[in-house]
Amino acid sequence: MPTLAISTTLDQLVTPHHHRQLAEAIPEARYAEIATGYLPFVEQPEQWATFIRDFLCDNRWPAAGAIPL
Repeated sequence: MPTLAISTTLDQLVTPHHHRQLAEAIPEARYAEIATGYLPFVEQPEQWATFIRDFLCDNRWPAAGAIPL
């Protein structure tokens, strides 16, 4: 199943380490980081939407700021 794990780098409860572990456990999952806290869709809505749009369109991946595993 296509999977995108977006990590929020400033979230103190669920760190990028946890999101990377999730992405690494799912074959061919994609991983991206966004410099926000707990609410990336509020704090960085344009970047959040770009990651999701590009993932869904797939032909434009990786989006700016995406980190290949």
